[in-house]
Amino acid sequence: MPPPSSFDAIDPEDQVQQLTGFKKLWYKCKEQPLVPIGVIATIWALSKSAISIRQGNSRKANKYLTTRVALQGFTIAAMVGGTALLNNRDGKTKAEREVEKAARRKQLWLEELERQAGVK
Repeated sequence: MPPPSSFDAIDPEDQVQQLTGFKKLWYKCKEQPLVPIGVIATIWALSKSAISIRQGNSRKANKYLTTRVALQGFTIAAMVGGTALLNNRDGKTKAEREVEKAARRKQLWLEELERQAGVK
């Protein structure tokens, strides 16, 4: 049986990339909860406007269509704001995080080489 590898430890950023389907969607919804709320509210307003149009109530339909536009704006603002906050949560730029990630991987590689050299 080969010795355990330091590469068995997965980086948290890589774990998110490995998620698929509903699990990834659920993770993203927990990360930015205002976005799915805005999407659901927008769908509600669009549905209500469609019902009002079908009933022939143009005033109500216009009110719901205006609400839909406002809710779409809220959703976009939530997406942009949430992304900006998530990208800057530790006060570092993306380039700085990439440099740190590369240094971590280099350190893991060196530890792996040392471990393999000590086993033989």
